[in-house]
Amino acid sequence: MWRFMWVRTLSKRFLSLLAVALLSTVTVWGFPQFTTRENAIHLAEILEDSRFRDLKVESVFVKNRTEDEYYLQALLEDGSSRDWLLDRIYEWTLTDQLRLVGNTVLIFPFPDSTEFNVFNKNQFYQQALTSQIYLKRFAEHDILEGRSLPLGIRRFRLLEPGEESRFATDRFGHRYRYVLEMENGMREILTYPMAYDILQRGDLIERLEPDQSVYRRTYKVRDMVALPRQLEDEIRSIYRFGVEVFFDRPVTLSQSLFPFQIVEQNLRDPETGMRRNQFYVQIVFPNTEKIRDVPGFRTLEYLRFVEITTDVEHQQRVFLRAQVNPDIFELPPYVEITNRNSVIVYFFSVTDQSVTRYQQPVDDTVSVDLPRSVVRMRGEESAFEQLYLRAVEQIRAAQRQQDAHLKIQTYIASLDTLQEASLSATSDAQVSQSLKQRDVLLRMLPELIINNTQRKVLEATSRNEQLPDDLRFELLRHLLVAARFAPLPQHRRKVETLQNILR
Repeated sequence: MWRFMWVRTLSKRFLSLLAVALLSTVTVWGFPQFTTRENAIHLAEILEDSRFRDLKVESVFVKNRTEDEYYLQALLEDGSSRDWLLDRIYEWTLTDQLRLVGNTVLIFPFPDSTEFNVFNKNQFYQQALTSQIYLKRFAEHDILEGRSLPLGIRRFRLLEPGEESRFATDRFGHRYRYVLEMENGMREILTYPMAYDILQRGDLIERLEPDQSVYRRTYKVRDMVALPRQLEDEIRSIYRFGVEVFFDRPVTLSQSLFPFQIVEQNLRDPETGMRRNQFYVQIVFPNTEKIRDVPGFRTLEYLRFVEITTDVEHQQRVFLRAQVNPDIFELPPYVEITNRNSVIVYFFSVTDQSVTRYQQPVDDTVSVDLPRSVVRMRGEESAFEQLYLRAVEQIRAAQRQQDAHLKIQTYIASLDTLQEASLSATSDAQVSQSLKQRDVLLRMLPELIINNTQRKVLEATSRNEQLPDDLRFELLRHLLVAARFAPLPQHRRKVETLQNILR
């Protein structure tokens, strides 16, 4: 028994020492507690007049532990004085316990550095609400890293309270705050540091340059065909064969946006059912969707199970994928963009590496409610309050309007006023309120526009008359709004049909 108790005592001591060691590791490898003298002085200036929890920060002083290790001391409005180490300041910025003045935010972009930035949220709102184009830069470790794609912006909004549970924090602990929705269906969920970087790089663009392409729709894969093997280089005995992928419209992407990769996966062999490591070549097709079955090929020269698959890790992206033996994959594939709505991927072989000439198709399964106003009358109205109240009056006037055409015009005018109100907002609550009201309108406006346009066209057809030019141009302007914010594909198809009729 004594031996058993002695073992238990040793175990407890061992566990205690292990816990202390782990805590020490966290302290050593966590966020730094101290910073440089220059950084501390700058940070103290920034934190003057900020708010810590519910208390105003009256003064901030710089203190040091050694010649190279500096931290802060804060005097709060309740008279208390606290030492602020850098790791605690970092934690408070992540949990919104430390707020700067002027709707600005203190951000530490990296969890191992005390370098900081000040993010002006109002400036970001101004840019996000007036920009038409977002320059999507592909992130680190993405096969498209270093490349960019200009995308049309559908709308910008703040994350709703119910969404915060689904989009909590990134790997550094920064909370997700904003949603940038693209016209092609992609979404960017942004933290404060991400929004700061977008603003600094100028990735939000207000106007389109004359020679700039903007992608507002995805390419839809329609079909693919095999191109037979033929001699490419007689001197070196190089042969080529290929796969031509057809889309719903001409492809204007550059060749650099179609990279390839060789991946190894442990999967079941489709023929034997046994699990084993298999190699695949994958050619990336960005801004692309596969919306229907596209038959592939069981074999094509030295490629097996050639198919179009959806990239489950990235938005609006597909692969041309095939099983391959990496030992005989000697030359990289080459991508050619044609003028017949297609992209050709050429593969090369130095010798005849055909497994079979037979190509067999393979199954590819793989009344508008107005939210309560945030405006409260306290003396002179702010610019936001004036514009927001004007938008509310316009919406109410539209609801009273019996003529559907005039109702739509008034609703569109209220959207413009809400946009101005958002740009004049000085707080998150004001921006959130105006954008929520905008989204309420945008949910019902496309269908209202479609129904009104159909009615106008049918009335003119029944009278065997042409629509007056001024009315036709107004309807086309309305349809532009519906096309941009139509929630469903069938709505967008109706809009395109009506646009063709009116044009």
